[in-house]
Amino acid sequence: MDKLLEELIRVPGVPGYEERVRALIRERLPEGVPTATDAMGNLVATLGSGEQALMFVAHMDEIGFVVSEVRDDGHLKLTPLGGIDPRTAFGRALRIVTANGEILGVVGVKPPHLMEERAKETKEVPPVTDFLVDIGASSAAEAAELGVKVLDFAVLDKTVRMLNGKFVCARALDDRLGCYVVLRALERLRQDSFRWKVHFAFSVQEEVGLRGATLLARQHELDLAFAVDSTSAADFPGVPTDRSNARLGEGTCLRVLDQATVIPPAFREELTELAAAEGIPLQLVFGGGGTDARPFQLEGPRVMSLAFPVRYTHSAVELAHVDDVEQTIRYVCAIARHYAGAVG
Repeated sequence: MDKLLEELIRVPGVPGYEERVRALIRERLPEGVPTATDAMGNLVATLGSGEQALMFVAHMDEIGFVVSEVRDDGHLKLTPLGGIDPRTAFGRALRIVTANGEILGVVGVKPPHLMEERAKETKEVPPVTDFLVDIGASSAAEAAELGVKVLDFAVLDKTVRMLNGKFVCARALDDRLGCYVVLRALERLRQDSFRWKVHFAFSVQEEVGLRGATLLARQHELDLAFAVDSTSAADFPGVPTDRSNARLGEGTCLRVLDQATVIPPAFREELTELAAAEGIPLQLVFGGGGTDARPFQLEGPRVMSLAFPVRYTHSAVELAHVDDVEQTIRYVCAIARHYAGAVG
């Protein structure tokens, strides 16, 4: 397990609360690379100069929760931030991030021994807004002593694992793995000279409507923009293959069709030819959802989502193949050198 990747996964940051992720990324940027942070919290590092520009963008936020109520009995109520499937959070441990640090909580589950209608109740999962979070406090005053207050945020407690020596498994691969790819590509490109500006951006609030990328798209005059993000793989039992054709271990992906963007065939072919010339295995994929590519496309540059396939997205056990990650880093570097005119 790469230490940087594990650090990026473990640091908590939900939409609007990305400051800890941003601080870690800024700390890990190569020394001397110019950076800028806007009022919304997007972070941009830049190599090269010139009239033309391209941008790679990965989002820093993860799906999570904010505390909406501290009850008199010491339990907490939550509001979701982002597309949370309540099945993935019910009965799990949470990390609540307070001004005094992180504390542990658990989403309480009624045991079958205490159910009145067991056959019915065991099949039901309540909405997130009905969750009761137990932090070990017996009153609102005791919860306050622990530092918890309304609008503190929470994420699922994370365990980072390797499966079979080649799959990384964790919550928040979407899109800390994208942040990792952009950081590693920046490191490899640091000594190159570019005739274009090459921006490496880390956006905020993607999971609640691509908001940070919308601001970036308005701030920067770009010729090309690439969202570096996950794409949901359907290469496991029980999912129809017509919902997604992405497969783990078969290379990086061009996400050419989803609910937010449709990529013109000519640009798709350009990028396909570049991958072939560089010996990079490539998948052309479709699926649901959308990425930060959408707001850039609406501002005029040619766009593409560069994706690494992930199984079980938006769950606590997102799964990615390490080879796909490496190929995505290689592809980012190849694109920068091809379009931005690297010399030396």
